[in-house]
Amino acid sequence: MKRRKLVATDSETFINYYLPNWRSIIIGSILILMGISTCFIGYHPNDSFKENFSAMVLDFKDVFRFLVSLFMLLLHLSFIIGGFLLLKSSRKVIRARTDKKGLYFKRIEKKTGSMLALADLDALVFVPYIQIVNIRIIESNWLGPRLELETFQGKEILTMLNVLSRKQKEQICQTVKEYGI
Repeated sequence: MKRRKLVATDSETFINYYLPNWRSIIIGSILILMGISTCFIGYHPNDSFKENFSAMVLDFKDVFRFLVSLFMLLLHLSFIIGGFLLLKSSRKVIRARTDKKGLYFKRIEKKTGSMLALADLDALVFVPYIQIVNIRIIESNWLGPRLELETFQGKEILTMLNVLSRKQKEQICQTVKEYGI
């Protein structure tokens, strides 16, 4: 996959593994379409501009309708802005990094559903090669190949790395075994 970036500096070489950008592009496009299409709820071609504006954007008839329309406006804008942010950062979502010091990866903590959507904004977790006991690829018919990392603290399935290709997972295993195990 061409998304792998090899960067050489004076002291070290590291490889970044990115989320496939087609996923972010699809999700961002769907969010933008949802935001734009839901803006037309309440549109009637025979009504005046003022009546359509009240039905679609902000309704000033009473306090309850105003609060509901304000909430809906914020929802439309959040879909559209979220979609544009996903499209803008589609090539920048990093999932893992290897270098001469250790393995960096995204970890899913026990979070609520709304916090899982923001998991890509979390920092990479660093595990030095000295602490890694074993890393292997676990085959599953339902879930596909998954990486299992075993450290002195215990075993952990690297769930956020499931989106990487099998070749990238094998490369991560090879790099960890070369420098650490």
